[in-house]
Amino acid sequence: MAPWSHQLCAAYQQWIFCGSLVKEESRAHRYFVLMRYQQVLFLPVLFGVLFGGCKKDPANEAPRITIISPAESASVTVPDTLVVKVEVRDDQGLSQVSVTLLDQNDIPAVNAVTASATGTSATTTLALPITSEQLTSGLYKLFATVSDGSLSGKDEQNLHVTATPLRLRSVFTLTVPSSGTVALYRTDSSGQTTLSTTWPTDLGGAAISSHAQRLFVAGGASGDLRAYDPDGMDIVWQRPNLSSIGAPWFTSVDLCADGRLYVGHDDGTLRSFNPSNGTGSFTATMPEQFRAIQALTTGDLVVCLQRHFVTQEHRVGIYYQLSGNLQETQPLDLTPVRAFIRGTDQVLIFGNRDGLGRVLDRTISGGGTWEAYTWTAPITAVEQVALNTWIVALANGDLQRFTYGGSGSLSIATTPVLTTLAFDAVNGWVYAGTEGQVMAIDPGSGTMAGGWAVNGEVRYVLPWLNR
Repeated sequence: MAPWSHQLCAAYQQWIFCGSLVKEESRAHRYFVLMRYQQVLFLPVLFGVLFGGCKKDPANEAPRITIISPAESASVTVPDTLVVKVEVRDDQGLSQVSVTLLDQNDIPAVNAVTASATGTSATTTLALPITSEQLTSGLYKLFATVSDGSLSGKDEQNLHVTATPLRLRSVFTLTVPSSGTVALYRTDSSGQTTLSTTWPTDLGGAAISSHAQRLFVAGGASGDLRAYDPDGMDIVWQRPNLSSIGAPWFTSVDLCADGRLYVGHDDGTLRSFNPSNGTGSFTATMPEQFRAIQALTTGDLVVCLQRHFVTQEHRVGIYYQLSGNLQETQPLDLTPVRAFIRGTDQVLIFGNRDGLGRVLDRTISGGGTWEAYTWTAPITAVEQVALNTWIVALANGDLQRFTYGGSGSLSIATTPVLTTLAFDAVNGWVYAGTEGQVMAIDPGSGTMAGGWAVNGEVRYVLPWLNR
């Protein structure tokens, strides 16, 4: 055991150490109390700075629009002016309101009507003219939009449209009065015929689009491909004739079921154009030395009748509409006059072989063919007048009505030798062209319903409808 002096010393040192701890704890306590007080004062200041620094202007919200009238699924008959009433709101301020009519592909069917708007809320009335005779009957979409200058809102509802009745506006007749000239006659809805214009060129083809309201005339060895506005005969668009050897540059002109214009060229191509503006989208190349003489469309395919310009051999070429690539080529053992699509995979080809008129029913895929009917004279012209009915003009002047899958072919009239036939869907007549004359014939009875005189051989008769 340590001496008492050592114990006394140790006890003194422990007392000193404990006193130091007490003093240190006291200072630490005061320090932490001060720090907590400072934190209490600092937090409100910090929150104030943070919230003050993060404060932003309210976000701009898209404006809202509601169609008040007409009601959902309302009806309108062309021509009319539709009164559209809309309610619009915006948190910042309104700028513009617009209404239009969309077809089933969401493409504008009429020109939009716009109006300015101010303030943050308004009720606006707009008058939307629906007068285009190109509109067909069916379901459309009334489409309204509002803008605040940067964002926009929309509303829409269904609208039933009843089109104007189909009517005949005019009939255009193209003749060749002499070598190297083409004449265009116009017969109005009252039956008055006037010479519209003449061109110092030959004739490579012609067609008319009532939907696009365009008349197409193409030269042969000379003369451009031109799209005219039939009202004033102004040129809307054109493509040049590039013939340098006196051969026809434009070899065929056809308005097809897809609504596009297909034109054969002497460079061995078949090209399609938008009838309204001439924009091209399809090019197919024929086999070497073959030229297009007629084009038809079915589904995603283009069927092209072709002729070898040296040997006069005929073929059927089938092309993919999207790419223009050749699917297959099929031999054709007659001289075609005209072909018609009978079904998705069927085409009827009217033509001549061995001095007889014939019609072939051909399967597009594979080329399987059977002869549906034979006439005792060559065919000079043919036109479809109903789903399974065609009018066939023969070289002996006999006019026949052929019914596929029905009663065969029946003679309905005797006429001069006809060079062309065209069907008037409004009056139900067939226009029959011959030298110096166009006749309107009832395809049911063969009775002549009228006609008009022209100068020269009639090459094309083109009925022009309001849509």
